[in-house]
Formats: sequence, C-alpha cells, structure tokens
Amino acid sequence: MDSAKLCGFLTASFLLVTLLGNPTEACSCAPRHPQSAYCYSDVVIRGKFVALSKERVNISAGEPVWWMRHEIKTTKVYKGPEHMQDVRFLHTPAMESLCGYEHKSSLKGEEYVIAGMLDGDRVMITACSFIQPWAQLTPAQKRGLSSDYNKGCNCTIVPCTSLPCSVNSDNQCLWTDGIMSRIWDDFQAKRLACLPRSDNTGLCTWQSLSSQGPGSLRRTQ
Repeated sequence: MDSAKLCGFLTASFLLVTLLGNPTEACSCAPRHPQSAYCYSDVVIRGKFVALSKERVNISAGEPVWWMRHEIKTTKVYKGPEHMQDVRFLHTPAMESLCGYEHKSSLKGEEYVIAGMLDGDRVMITACSFIQPWAQLTPAQKRGLSSDYNKGCNCTIVPCTSLPCSVNSDNQCLWTDGIMSRIWDDFQAKRLACLPRSDNTGLCTWQSLSSQGPGSLRRTQ
C-alpha cells in the first residue's frame, strides 16, 4: 500500500474516534441510514466471511502497522468498479483504537452485506462500516440495495440527533428514527428511501420501498 494513503487512512480513522468517542474505548460511530451507506461507499457486496489473517504494512516513518485481512467469498456485487466483481479480501486496522472491524460471528457461511471504501485495489472497512447479516435485512432494504438506493444518491439523509432539527435544502430528507429512542434501525431505515420526486423539481422525499414490484414506490410524509 502507498505509505501516503496508509497514513491518510490512519489519520482519518484517528480523527473519527477523536470526534465521536474516546480513543481508549470502543469506537463510536455516527448513525447512517442504509441508503447513505450505499451511496457514500465505493464497494457494496454480499458475501461470506471465511478466514482471517494478520499482515504487517511498513510505512515511511514510525513502527510498522498491523492490519487484519478478512477473506470473503463474494456472492453478489451491488456497487463497485467493473474490475472488482469478485472481492476476495477486506482490510481493517488491527487496533481497536483506530476503529478496526472485528467479526464477532463464527465463520459458518452466513451471508453479510458489506459496504467498504477503496484504497487502490484494497477494500477497507472499519467498525463504523455498514456490515449487516443478509437474513436480518427487510425486503425493502434488499430492494434498496438491488435498485432503489442508487436512484437517491443525489439526495441527502440528515439524522435528527437533537431537537429542534430541520433540513436546509430541497434535496434533503430528515431522518427521525432515533430522536427519542436512539434506536436508528427503525421504520425509516427499514422501509423507506430518500428519492427524487418524479416531477423533476429536484425535491427529494421519503418513499416507501414496497416489495411488490417496480411500480410500487409510494411517497410518504
């Protein structure tokens, strides 16, 4: 890996922990709707974790950095470059203080949806990446990954973390799932997407991702 890119990734990871939580504790992550995870990621796949190894990367200054390398079997690519239709490895910092991802489930063939970022040809993940068991996703979320989230990547989902909250432009949708309970995996995350209206006004609104077919998108308040 290019040392400049590696240092940049480590710096970004450290800043993330510094801004969102105590570096000596578990990594703290801002809420992210599945659509946002899809749109902001370079690679989104479905696959199975099959093995784990550790590798050392030398950088230009300081001690070598250790990375964990998750070997996976890709079963579906939802988003990614043409030449990456069979992702084999995911890389993450070995240090918990740098938001390294730890796969806590056993390697028994369960499928996961994984959203990662590219550094060259390496797919990078952290503890804040969207990594969810496929079986636990709702039919609406599966439809979003397959087709509809991509349609809303020019829209922006804004989490409402404290009252009062509002949107600042027509292409924003206010995400209120966790405003009271702090549980963000609720109705808007499980069943809705923030998509442009069909009237070409540039306005984005929450729309229901019904699983009944391509003509079943429904606008909601």
